[in-house]
Amino acid sequence: MIILDTNVVSEASRTTPDPKVIEWFGKQELLDLYLCGPVVMEQSFGAERFLNKTGSERHIRALDRLISEQFAGRIVEFSGPIPRLAGKLRAKREKIGRPISLSDAMIAAICLVHDATLATRNVRDFDELDLKLVNPFEADA
Repeated sequence: MIILDTNVVSEASRTTPDPKVIEWFGKQELLDLYLCGPVVMEQSFGAERFLNKTGSERHIRALDRLISEQFAGRIVEFSGPIPRLAGKLRAKREKIGRPISLSDAMIAAICLVHDATLATRNVRDFDELDLKLVNPFEADA
């Protein structure tokens, strides 16, 4: 299971995405790729902001397709032991002087509970959390 971080989802939906990211996606089994609740929330926030600024629902429609078609049945929710672990991860990072955002702690906890790899450009944001990480923006990912 590979959970896609917001920056990877956003890059893939760009008009001209990074060729390394496209190459990485081409090497993956589609059914191994998942979204999670916090990433959907961040994507929704971006789509709504775009609507507020431009009046265009383009990104909202794209997100709805992503959720209902491309990733139907492959969205991992923030529930069970995950909220408790997310709080623990935030406290751990704060203690070492490297605070982590709420969304990133939620995503990290989801990955840890599900023993999933996180595909992200921001690997440093997840240091010290014992996560399996892959950076699709790097040539050898």
